[in-house]
Amino acid sequence: MDYLWIFVAIFAAALQTFRSAFQKRMIPEIGKFGATYIRFIYALPFTFLIFIFWFYILDNLIPELNEKAILYCFVGALCQVLFTLLLMIIFSYRNFAAGIAFSKTEVLFAALIETFFLNIIFLPIINIGIFLGVFAVIFLSVAKETTSIKDVFIKISKSFFTFSTLVGVLTGLILAGSTVGYRMAIVNVNGPILDATIYLSMLAVFIQSILMGIWLFYYKQNEFKLVFKFWKKSLPAGICGSGATAGWFLGFALATAAEVRAVGQVELIFSILISLIIFKEKIQKTEFFGILMLILSILLIIYAKF
Repeated sequence: MDYLWIFVAIFAAALQTFRSAFQKRMIPEIGKFGATYIRFIYALPFTFLIFIFWFYILDNLIPELNEKAILYCFVGALCQVLFTLLLMIIFSYRNFAAGIAFSKTEVLFAALIETFFLNIIFLPIINIGIFLGVFAVIFLSVAKETTSIKDVFIKISKSFFTFSTLVGVLTGLILAGSTVGYRMAIVNVNGPILDATIYLSMLAVFIQSILMGIWLFYYKQNEFKLVFKFWKKSLPAGICGSGATAGWFLGFALATAAEVRAVGQVELIFSILISLIIFKEKIQKTEFFGILMLILSILLIIYAKF
């Protein structure tokens, strides 16, 4: 049980990678915001079916949610929607790559929040793994555009003081608020871990579907309509999204948000593999270097837990 969270995080990351691939495939038909929304709205039926099956067919006891659990779950869901919208805004900037790169600071912010507000002390080797992992994902976000490792470092250093980077860092902070919010929600539920995971993941997806649905209806009404027009093609993203959400919640119940998300950064490696195999995109030597750094960071965190 002590190490289950590692496998859960990798499983959730894998499902999230497939979900992202399905979303990417839908962008030409329903737009960027529409493709983003399908991760929520089409995950909802499947999380609801899991809820019905677990509590009504298998007859498990539905846990009572106190005010803290509901509030933290709402904060987590709201932050995730805000993160999603900010990410789309970053894409509108000319130098959006820097913003996307620095949005990956989520794990670092999650560790800082858990350290200063929840009094969680991480082992030095875990801190090293987290810092290395965050740098690796920032490196990988820029690496695709350059063929020289030196050029990647130069590009990262030059992008520190741009507005896009500032928005990217803010985005990372908001996503950290989401992951820590979910963890706080789940630890405030009295009852078996799986019961809390299934209940809260359904509640979170419901809140996200409502919040982003309202925004999309008012500001991107055409994409809102297209989401429902192409519902059959969008279902795979929903299936993977519901599994990924449940996986993250289970991971947060078993370990800190920073540790779970740090190991979950393996998603970036999965994404590169999918780009290579399915989308036939070429991998740069700079990306390979970044992958090695990311693998090392994950291994450091796993090693520290054994």
